[in-house]
Amino acid sequence: MSPRAAVLGAMVAALAAASRLFAATGFVFDDRNGDGLRGAGEPGIASVAVSNGVDVTLTDPSGFYRLPDRAGQRVFVIKPRGWCPPLGADNVARLGAPAAGASGELNFPLRPRHEPVELRVLVLTDPQPSSEAEAGYLERGLLARLGRRPDVALGVTLGDIVYDRPDLFGRVNALLGGVGVPWYSVPGNHDKALGTPDEGASVAAFESVYGPSTYAFHAGPALFVALDDVRPLGGPRFIGGLRPDQFEFLSNVLKTSPRDEWLVLIVHIPLFLPYPDSPETFRAPDRMRLFGMLRERVHVLILSGHTHYQRHVEHGPADGWTGAAPLHEYNVAAACGGFWGGPPGPDGVPVSTMADGTPPGYALLGFNGGSVSMDYFPALLQADHQLEVHAPAAVAHHQGYVSFFANVFNGDDQWAVEARIDSRAWLPMARTLGWDPSYADAYLAQDRAARPLAGPRLPPPVVCYHLWRGTLPADLAVGAHVLQVRARAPGGGQYVSERTVDIVRP
Repeated sequence: MSPRAAVLGAMVAALAAASRLFAATGFVFDDRNGDGLRGAGEPGIASVAVSNGVDVTLTDPSGFYRLPDRAGQRVFVIKPRGWCPPLGADNVARLGAPAAGASGELNFPLRPRHEPVELRVLVLTDPQPSSEAEAGYLERGLLARLGRRPDVALGVTLGDIVYDRPDLFGRVNALLGGVGVPWYSVPGNHDKALGTPDEGASVAAFESVYGPSTYAFHAGPALFVALDDVRPLGGPRFIGGLRPDQFEFLSNVLKTSPRDEWLVLIVHIPLFLPYPDSPETFRAPDRMRLFGMLRERVHVLILSGHTHYQRHVEHGPADGWTGAAPLHEYNVAAACGGFWGGPPGPDGVPVSTMADGTPPGYALLGFNGGSVSMDYFPALLQADHQLEVHAPAAVAHHQGYVSFFANVFNGDDQWAVEARIDSRAWLPMARTLGWDPSYADAYLAQDRAARPLAGPRLPPPVVCYHLWRGTLPADLAVGAHVLQVRARAPGGGQYVSERTVDIVRP
């Protein structure tokens, strides 16, 4: 080959590489007329992050961005605080670009939206209806209680939006849209086609409705990063973990975020081991790599679902976390509870108590400076019904070492749980691990019933991580006595429940 041909060949190759390297361009703009199209008088927005799922770039002063080509990747905007992406009638936040314009540009419309620094966020996980009837339970149960929430800035769903029924995505979205806030979601294992180990094929149905399955957005004081952590293994099998491109995306998006900004990770499968005897559910090397990336952050919260129980976990050195303070993971109780199982209540919605005794419901986060409150609300009970007390109905006179229990649904080591008999002094109860006795009794009652339930059963009991134990005093006089249990939350809320215990002569 002649030198001239070699130079021309190199120039052609360079031009071809350049065309591939910068395949995604466009503008992020203020969509003042709300039509989704950039028109005259609609200025670009500077310093907004845009990503292709790996690379992250910021728009220039005119709102223009340029991204490298990533085959098979979706381009999306990382919503800045104080702005809102397009919302359909279902209020699903659509971060992906509309169809490319005539110039081939991918333009992202945003509109101003007030977001308070003291942000309030609704958190749901695992509503997962498997039928239209169960979608009706979601509507009559949880959504009827929620109603419209003008006090809340946004909502997130932590996966398993449906139970292997992608045709029900629209139904669930319409129900959640009635809350009246922008909604963000990640896929769960039941939202994916797990019959194939191909990542793109497994999540295609979810992404056709919701857009990218790994993305980020700013709201109030926080950067939220949604990570699809369900890794298909072929057949029905899967495991929790992250792909290399997701780690690269997280690394790049964190470079655009101040170290002291709140970081909230939204995932489906928890990072901890759900049960002491279960096999690995989240790949240990991925957890260690993730912990290493988060170690220098000042404020981090992880939100997870999947387990159908409720638990607060403080990751520390024993888990491989080496940050200055423990890393808090809030594993939120399921909106469908125990898979829409158990006897129906007065309105026909199954009680659906979870295997640790937690009733179905939702969480509400409240950001306040360097702290965040995490309240839980049972969907089928009164909002202040935050604990369940189990005590014997009758005890023999002078009998000692008789236990009673309190299941504090949202409890952890930061809660103070105490009990008293009649007007005696309050005494602390001891946190313990075990089955919730009331739930175990309800579960076993299914086996004693002469006629089985027409619908799903309550699931087998599991260890409850928010259970406290106390002992009745042996010197109580014969007659009826009032056992009171009070649980005080770290944020100052106090909840009381009571039972009557009869002391009888043998």
